[in-house]
Amino acid sequence: MATGIGVTLEKLWRHNRWLTVSFLITLTLALFFIIRAGVFFIYWQNHADEPIEGWMTVRYVARSYRVDPRIVHDAINLPEKTPDRRPLIKIAREQGRPLDALTAAIIHAVETDRAALGRPPGDASSPPAAIPPAAPQP
Repeated sequence: MATGIGVTLEKLWRHNRWLTVSFLITLTLALFFIIRAGVFFIYWQNHADEPIEGWMTVRYVARSYRVDPRIVHDAINLPEKTPDRRPLIKIAREQGRPLDALTAAIIHAVETDRAALGRPPGDASSPPAAIPPAAPQP
């Protein structure tokens, strides 16, 4: 009598097609969500305390700095409502403030929150790294 996974799957397919199809769909979905969770975990580990830029949203900044989005909302004087999906540059324009002032307010709020919770300040106040200009080609 032959044994192995191939024989078992063939026997299951012959006798329980719906069960086999359901199992394979469930296995595929589980793998998809495990891989997706891993990708998100790796992404946010590599994007912690990103320098704040105009394209970022309130939620992105809050997630990058690992704070509650309400802290960022309060720092830039946004009303409490549904999540704001506008980029920071658009919020700054609508408020008539420069983006640097908005960024400074967010960084100050993050550092205050971290100090209140006893967490290390991290890179919240570090400016973005400068990219050196390319050397001219001879």
